[in-house]
Formats: sequence, C-alpha cells, structure tokens
Amino acid sequence: CPSHSTGKDVATGCSCDAGYSGSITASSKSPFYTGSCDAVACPKNAKGVDVPSGCTCKDGFIGSVTASTAAPFYTTSCTAVECPAHSTGADVVQGCTCQAGFTGVIAPAAQGYSGKCTAAECPD
Repeated sequence: CPSHSTGKDVATGCSCDAGYSGSITASSKSPFYTGSCDAVACPKNAKGVDVPSGCTCKDGFIGSVTASTAAPFYTTSCTAVECPAHSTGADVVQGCTCQAGFTGVIAPAAQGYSGKCTAAECPD
C-alpha cells in the first residue's frame, strides 16, 4: 500500500491511515494504483499543520484533537472556556469583562486563559 495507507496490498485493498482522507484503487498501469491519502487540516477551533502532525486547541479553548479513520478523519473536544470568577461574558474567546468592584484583564491563552479579576482596593 502507498504512503499514509494500510493494508496487505493494493489488490486486496488499502485504507487511509487515521487523520488522512482519500482512497486507493487498484490499477493495471504503473504504479498499479490510483488515488492518494492526504493529511486533513486541523479543525476550526484548533491549530497546527495538520491532524497527523498534531493539532492543539486554539487559545481560549480547552480539549483535544485525535486522528480518526472515519470522516471528518478526526474527533475534537475543543470548546471555548467559560469566563472565570468575578467576570462576565459569553466565554473567554468572545471576551470577559471584570464585574463591578473588580479589576483585571482576562485574555485567551493556551489551554484556557490568562489573567484574573481581583477586588478593587478602596480609595484613600
């Protein structure tokens, strides 16, 4: 079987490896098969070269991406992180604002967020 595919041989069938899409079909002309198995791009909420090389969730998301042999050739659990304590907003990716009486900045970061909202000091 050609690169990025698995099987006994082309005549009995080759399947694309996890993280690759395409098909291999036996042919009577050299190289005696047609088709290919191409690496699948990382999903929307993930970053990286492609699924076989490894994808990680984008900043502000948490979860993982795993290569699969079934379409779309990966499984993903990358979900946006909720705004932390003392802040409001839809999620870290869309933006969090510190609640009244608190100060700080929340920013998307690898595997979640950076920053925090702390109680504002009383004025002198």
